[in-house]
Amino acid sequence: TNACRIMLIPAIILCVVFVIVPLIDVVRYSFTDWDGIQSTMNNVGFENYRKLPEMEGFKNMLVATFTFAIGMTALTILVAFLTALVLDKKGRGRLPRSLVRALWFIPSLLSGTVVGILWHIMYNYHNGVINTVIKTFGGKPVNWLETYGITNIAIIIAAAWVQIGMCIIVFMAGLQSISSDIYEAATIDGATGRQQLLSITVPMMAPSITINVITTTIGAFKAYELPYFISKGLPGYTSLLITGRISFYAFNAGKYGYGSALAVVLILIIAVFSLIELVFLRKREDIYG
Repeated sequence: TNACRIMLIPAIILCVVFVIVPLIDVVRYSFTDWDGIQSTMNNVGFENYRKLPEMEGFKNMLVATFTFAIGMTALTILVAFLTALVLDKKGRGRLPRSLVRALWFIPSLLSGTVVGILWHIMYNYHNGVINTVIKTFGGKPVNWLETYGITNIAIIIAAAWVQIGMCIIVFMAGLQSISSDIYEAATIDGATGRQQLLSITVPMMAPSITINVITTTIGAFKAYELPYFISKGLPGYTSLLITGRISFYAFNAGKYGYGSALAVVLILIIAVFSLIELVFLRKREDIYG
């Protein structure tokens, strides 16, 4: 109706002003040598893109970015799904859903900077709370922030901690939409709890899984503050993400055009990755739909 179209106008205006126009500008700047300050800029064609593989630590940056995105998505979806199943449990063993759901959701309300600093303190080798707990139980402290491989895992855990709450909400909504009659019929037919989980719950949760996987993946590729404030990209460049290099070249090194080219590459990576996930997961939805 006309009323609905009119109500969409503010959202369309905001989308154009804050998404479409900046996106076009980034693509335009990626073909220039603009430093981000001067009013003049020269067209350099694809020179910025050609120089990207020559960037110091470029391969490590790509590996770190994909490792972070895939690892965070997998950990977040797994923990959120299992937590949602526990919260949806009926009977005497049922947990207080409102309280637990609120506790999981609180981290998602914090900014990436706050969470990054918080976990950086917790990961401190000498007096961080995590190593303190490990030493209390007789273990050896771990150098979370300066050990190859370990630092990447540490960042993934912290980032997943933030995102899990939002995914739980989506999974809970999906679980509550499944009719209890289906489970009752399966129980009468002799289906075990494991069979019901694999044959009923997981297939019928396909739309919720699709939403969570895609949104979490996009958020992981776009993450900047949290990973940066935890490790600063150390050790070496092994935990430095593409977003960190974009920020450095655009706002610190005075190479806005070069940073824009890297941003365009990241946009393409997100688009391709999300499209692959969407096609695969939607096929699963069609199979079980």
